[in-house]
Amino acid sequence: MERYVMALEAVAASPHGLSLSSLAQQCDLPVATTHRLLQALQKTGLVTASGGKRKDYQLGMRLLRLLHAGADDAWVQIAVQPVLDRLANRFGETCFVTRLTGNHVMSLAWAVPEKGLRGYVFPGHMMPPHASASAKAILAYQAPAFIDEILSQPLVKLAQETKTDPAAVKADYAEVRDRRYATCWNEMEPGVGALAVPIELPDVGVIYSLGASGLIERLNSRPLDESLEMMRAAADNLSRALRNSTPARMSGDWRP
Repeated sequence: MERYVMALEAVAASPHGLSLSSLAQQCDLPVATTHRLLQALQKTGLVTASGGKRKDYQLGMRLLRLLHAGADDAWVQIAVQPVLDRLANRFGETCFVTRLTGNHVMSLAWAVPEKGLRGYVFPGHMMPPHASASAKAILAYQAPAFIDEILSQPLVKLAQETKTDPAAVKADYAEVRDRRYATCWNEMEPGVGALAVPIELPDVGVIYSLGASGLIERLNSRPLDESLEMMRAAADNLSRALRNSTPARMSGDWRP
């Protein structure tokens, strides 16, 4: 186990990747032993190798997702708050960021406009996988087996439009993937709605989403395309903030 950890630490400390020979040298291991270690780490998704004749090894998606999922909530809030504040003031509604942690989508940070309109989402809320727009915007991009596991739990009827049939929820997820946004209209509370877009991170995928919630009448007062344009621009900014501010990422100067 120590050898695996040592190899991961060496790879993490090299933002542009390490070759097999360089990794063997840094870990003071035979090349053949290092190659076997890397093969095992690749199979589990903890490291990945670039293509071409020379393979450079970098941290894999599985490990990067673990690092983000386990990141301190306070760090995430600091990283995303400026973007959320600007969007909430421009949007005129409560805006928030959620993250996939284990088998749950949780709200992490939120902002309300300076006008003081009431917020509907606060940090620490568990978002229903079958009803919340922000949960749909994340879960739609997960592996089919993971989705099956999530939807195997009882799906509670929260409001008139809540879908409780797993097949109907999966169809909802498919729509989210096609149009790159999710909605929640009367699915959690009568008269209340939400829009959400995925926040994509290179080499990590989608484990964060950006949502906006409020009264359906107010949300529909602005053209949908205009709302989505604002939210997607903010999601791009959030993606950069989350990438550039990741705490140490195993290496003090790591930057994507």
